Amino acid sequence: MTKLLTAVLAGVAILFATLYWLLRKSLRRATDQIRQILSDPLTNRHIHLRSPDKELEALLVEVNRLLSAKQTDRILYERKEGQIRKQIANITHDLRTPLTSMLGYMELLQEEHLSTEEAEEYLVVVEKRAKALRSLICSFYDLSRIEAKDYPIVLQKVDLQVLLKRVLADHYSEITTAGFQVVLDLSDTNCFVIADEESVIRIYMNVLQNVLNHGQRSLHVFQGVMDDKMVTILSNETISLQEEDLPYLFERSFTGDRARTEHNSGLGLAVVKGLIEQMGGCVHVEYHASLFTLHLEWNTPTATKK
Repeated sequence: MTKLLTAVLAGVAILFATLYWLLRKSLRRATDQIRQILSDPLTNRHIHLRSPDKELEALLVEVNRLLSAKQTDRILYERKEGQIRKQIANITHDLRTPLTSMLGYMELLQEEHLSTEEAEEYLVVVEKRAKALRSLICSFYDLSRIEAKDYPIVLQKVDLQVLLKRVLADHYSEITTAGFQVVLDLSDTNCFVIADEESVIRIYMNVLQNVLNHGQRSLHVFQGVMDDKMVTILSNETISLQEEDLPYLFERSFTGDRARTEHNSGLGLAVVKGLIEQMGGCVHVEYHASLFTLHLEWNTPTATKK
């Protein structure tokens, strides 16, 4: 009996010793793997280890979760850095284009044999480029304030019909000169929404400028109630935008490089999205067989929704 007990105790001791040795070995391997992972910030490795201890395995699972979170943060950071570099390149291009044009015409103005008519013509061009540059700088500034939630928004009850007609009247000459056939389908009644008047005007101006930059031939404007929602819908034909562009149209400085011009900063729709969302509305776009359609959905008063 004594010999049997001794043998059992010896077997238990050997088992615990073996488990202890395996546990220490697992800890050393886990430590080595962690050191290797931490020494290479670009690695996507995880700790792969089987341990005789369930608590240690649970700890390693949590460590792998932390590593996954760290790797995800790194990927997001690198992606954001790439986007920032691209935005800086786009901003530089957009600012440099009108500035280069202005400098070129200013050099022409210094020519000795320049006629008065030519000088006046060049000055007109320089003035237009200067205004475009000023507008572009203001757009960059405004967009940065919108994204920082620092843009002044005063919500009140406003009539979209009055504001849309005002902006259309201001752009009438540009639209007709560009050769658009305009069809207006506006509600016979007032279109009251909760919004900031100046921001609504800015939105209308930006979407019309987008039409002038990218559209051709026809422009259809609808404003009124659709599916119990107050909406403004603009549809126009275009050849400079494609269906694959749609997910990126509201990104800062997106232009589609094949269509980038001095009049095409890519900021207009980004400003539109930022402003309407801060006022409680939303915007989306559709593209079907060269027909580009922009939908603005507004935040309506409670009385209008009932």
